[in-house]
Amino acid sequence: MHRIINVRVLRRHLFPPTNDNMSNNIFFKTICLALTIFFLPNCLWGQASLPFLYDGGNPGITVAGLTQTGLGTDYISSPKMKFDTSGANLILNFSGVPGILSFKLRWNQSTPTTRFPGDFALQESADGLTYSAVQLYNASAGTALANGAIVTESFTTLLSSSRFLKWIYSTRSNGNIALGGVNLTEGLNFSTNLLIGFGYLAGSASSGEQSFTVSGNNLTNNISLSPPADYEISTGTGTAFVATNPLLLIHSGGVVPNIAIYVRLKSGLVSGTYNENIMAAVAGGNTYVVACRGIVAPNPTVTLTDITDPTLTTISGSSVSQEINVSGMNLSADLGLAISGTDASLFTLSNYSVVQTGGTVPNTVVTITYTPNVVGSNVAYLTTTSVGAMSVVRTLNGISSIATGLNSSNKSFAVNVENGNVVFHAAAGESIQIFNTTGQRLLQKFAVEGMNRIPVSAKGVLLVKAGDRFAKVIM
Repeated sequence: MHRIINVRVLRRHLFPPTNDNMSNNIFFKTICLALTIFFLPNCLWGQASLPFLYDGGNPGITVAGLTQTGLGTDYISSPKMKFDTSGANLILNFSGVPGILSFKLRWNQSTPTTRFPGDFALQESADGLTYSAVQLYNASAGTALANGAIVTESFTTLLSSSRFLKWIYSTRSNGNIALGGVNLTEGLNFSTNLLIGFGYLAGSASSGEQSFTVSGNNLTNNISLSPPADYEISTGTGTAFVATNPLLLIHSGGVVPNIAIYVRLKSGLVSGTYNENIMAAVAGGNTYVVACRGIVAPNPTVTLTDITDPTLTTISGSSVSQEINVSGMNLSADLGLAISGTDASLFTLSNYSVVQTGGTVPNTVVTITYTPNVVGSNVAYLTTTSVGAMSVVRTLNGISSIATGLNSSNKSFAVNVENGNVVFHAAAGESIQIFNTTGQRLLQKFAVEGMNRIPVSAKGVLLVKAGDRFAKVIM
């Protein structure tokens, strides 16, 4: 950001006209000097991000982070930037911990000599105001520069607090210096700045782990990593995961070798979205961020509105049906229904799956059908499931009785017992059947018109069926 100060306006507000103009002028100049010192580093043309690479000519004001003073017309080929006046300089302002710096130099002499006789220097600074020497090039110190030869320089010991580099032709006595191929790597390196996909169901354990790697060089302080409130970090994984806050990576000789950092979303969180950042920093340097994106999902639930176990009763060989109601919430998969157990083959469902939309299954009717093939009682189990949800189980009870032929009768009629005979009125040709209470058919014949007398030797309660009419008698 560029700050523009209107000096005249500033002076008017700070120092209204008085008789003591000399004192005001002195104090005003002091304030202006202080403001200049404060704003100077920020008035450069932005900051370069690392890694930084530039192999062009005079950058003018078009390259973020580069500011030049007094550079001449470019050379045709790299290194192109020309330092051809005393005091000519190039400043690189960057963000982040500096790593390895490399660049190309070439001395183009004006008059013959065995070694570059001027003073060309590389300097570094934390604030852009006070610089210290990194390397000096002259007749007695630093790398020897021979006429026309390109020299590639590399430095691995820049201070981790440095944010400015300056190349300056401080004393020019013979020829020009060409500079190019400037390459500055990041001193603090992360394999990624974003981890996504953390998550679990509410009430579950912590999420699965993810990891990133970090390394550093040229460090004068250790790397400190601080997890956000709802995440944990460790250098161990699996059973060796030990949540640590802050986590310190100790440098040795300014170097932290590449190391994996494992990350997980804490357990026991309520359902919601957890987008938070791991902060990493070196004392006196910039703060780095690794963004973490996670979700704790609400528990999926499966519901059967009918809380009792269904009981279905019919006669052997005939089907009977009953309806139940199913629903679900917070689902990640469709509802599945299945019947199991020894007698599962006697029961069928109208739906074996119900589609969820947006995690929800609205109340849906499912029909259970029981079709027995023998007399007796049958049991099976209906299970309703969805991924991550607690299953709901119902016991299906089936009761099958013998087919007596009376099941379709819906009319009663008058039957009397006289001297061991069953006596009743019927139409000619009606089918007459008599059963005992166990469902055994004792007799079958066709009726005559009018009064019918049928002798029966069996004793006890009998069922008499004439066409679609029935009656119960005691012999």
